[in-house]
Amino acid sequence: MEYQPVTAVWEITFACNMRCKHCGSSCNTSKPDELSPEEALKVCDQIAELKIKYITLSGGEPLLRKDWFKLAKRLSDNGVKPNMITNGWLLTETEIKNAKESGISNIAISLDGVKETHDFLRMKGSYDRIISSLQLLKKNNIPSSIITTINKKNLHELPELYEILKSNNVKNWQLQYAMPMGNLTQNSDLVIEPSEIDTILDYLLKFSNENIIRIDLADCVGYYNDKELEIRSHNMGKPEDHFWTGCPAGKHVFGIRYNGDVVGCTSLRDDDFIEDNVRNRSLTEIWNDLESFSWNRNLTKKELTGFCANCQYGSYCLAGCSVLKFTTGKKLKENQYCTYKVAVDNDCNEIRNIKDNKKLLELSIEAISEENYQFADACLNSIYECDQKNIDVLNHLGFVNYKLENFEKSLKFNEQVLNIDPKNAYALKGKGICLASTGIVQEGINYLEKAIEYADKNFLDPYYDLSLVYYNCNEFRKAKDVLVEGRKKSKKFKESSDELYNLIEKELLFHTSEG
Repeated sequence: MEYQPVTAVWEITFACNMRCKHCGSSCNTSKPDELSPEEALKVCDQIAELKIKYITLSGGEPLLRKDWFKLAKRLSDNGVKPNMITNGWLLTETEIKNAKESGISNIAISLDGVKETHDFLRMKGSYDRIISSLQLLKKNNIPSSIITTINKKNLHELPELYEILKSNNVKNWQLQYAMPMGNLTQNSDLVIEPSEIDTILDYLLKFSNENIIRIDLADCVGYYNDKELEIRSHNMGKPEDHFWTGCPAGKHVFGIRYNGDVVGCTSLRDDDFIEDNVRNRSLTEIWNDLESFSWNRNLTKKELTGFCANCQYGSYCLAGCSVLKFTTGKKLKENQYCTYKVAVDNDCNEIRNIKDNKKLLELSIEAISEENYQFADACLNSIYECDQKNIDVLNHLGFVNYKLENFEKSLKFNEQVLNIDPKNAYALKGKGICLASTGIVQEGINYLEKAIEYADKNFLDPYYDLSLVYYNCNEFRKAKDVLVEGRKKSKKFKESSDELYNLIEKELLFHTSEG
C-alpha cells in the first residue's frame, strides 16, 4: 500500500463542559451514537493493527468520557503511544494518576491568551485552572505542552503569553490559526487576515531563537516562508528535512469521530469527508480501500486554482492544509492564507511600480539564477504586457513557466517565439520538453531533435533534455548515444552532464547483467 498511517486523532467524545467561541466542532453534550466502551476497545485493537505509532485522544473534552483511561491503557498495551488534548478544567490528581497508569505520553492543554482573553474565549475561571494544572503535571512528571489558537484578540498578546509560559516552565508550544468553522462562524471578527501572518511569524521566530520553549507550527501555518522554515529548523534540522509536501490527511494521518466515522482529519467537519464507519468495516479495510481519501490522495497541481495553480511549489504543497482551504474558501484547490503567496503579492505590487523594462529584465535574470521563478515570472509578465514580440522575454517566460510546471503557458510562449523565428533552438527545445512532460512524448522528441539541428556549440541543452526524455522512457541506449554526441562538443557540457551520464551507465550495466 502506498500510504502508511503514522498517527491519528480520535475524538472519543463530543461532550464538552465549555462553549468556546472558536470551537471548530461546536461541541456540547455527548451524543447517543457515541461508540460504546466495547466498541471503543475494539477500535483500540484496530489502531494497533494499522501499526500506528502515536494517537491523540481529543473531544469535546476527552476527560468527560468515563472510560478514557481504559482506552489509553489498551492503546499503550498494544504498543501505540497515546497523548491527550484537554481544556484543563478537569485535570485533578486522580485524573493525572490515571494518565500515568494508562501510559499517556503527553497532555496538551489549550491556552488562548492572557487571563482576560482566555476566559472570554472559553469560560470564566478557565485560565486559573490551567495554571494549576500545569503545576500538577510538573509535580507528577507528566510531559505537557500548550496549544494556542491564534485570532485577532490574542495575536498581539503572544509576547505576554510567551512570558507566562516561560514562568510556568512550559517546554512545548503549538500554535495554529483560528479558522472560520463551527462556533467561529458566529464570531468571524476573530479570524485573522492573511496579511497578519507575517506579524505572527515575527513573534514566533523571536521566541524560537531564545531556545527556551520549543515552538511547533501546526500544518496550517506556512508555506515556504524563510521565517517559517527557520522556526521549523529549530526543531527538525535543516529546512530540506521538513519540506512541506502537502496535507497528510488520508496519506499519513486520519481521524476518528466520536461515533466511529473515519475521516482524513477530524477538523474537516463536513460529512462529505466521511470515508466510512468502524461499525461497518475495520480501520484497515477503510484505510486500504483505493477509493478512501481520494479527495486528497488523488489531488494534483492540475486541479489547483488561483495563485496555487501557478506557484512553483504547487506540485509539492497542493495548496496546503485542507481544513484551512476548505474553511476559508469551501474548496480544496486554493489557499489564501499562504505566507509565500502573501510575500509574492507584495513583490508583485513593487514590480508594478517599475516602468523600466531593462531593469525588469535584469531582475528576472537574477531571479532565475536564484531559482526564484515566481518573482522572475512577475517581472517578465510586466514587460510582456507592453511588448509581446520580444524573443528574449518570450524565451524566458517559456523557461520560467516550465519550471513552474505551468506547461500550457510555457507551450504558448514557445510557440509565439517559433511564429517569429521557426528555427529558434531555445524555443524548439522548450516546446519539446513541454510536450514530453505532458505525455506527448514522440512529438516532444521530434522538437528536441529539431532543436539539436539548429543549436550551435554554445547551446547544447537539447542534447541533455533529449537524453533525459529517453532515460525517463527507459530507452537507455538511445539516452546514452544522444548524450555522448553532445559531450563530444564541449568540455563544459561534458562536466555538467556527468551525473546523468553515470545514471545511464548504471542502468545499462544493470540491464546487461540481468540479460
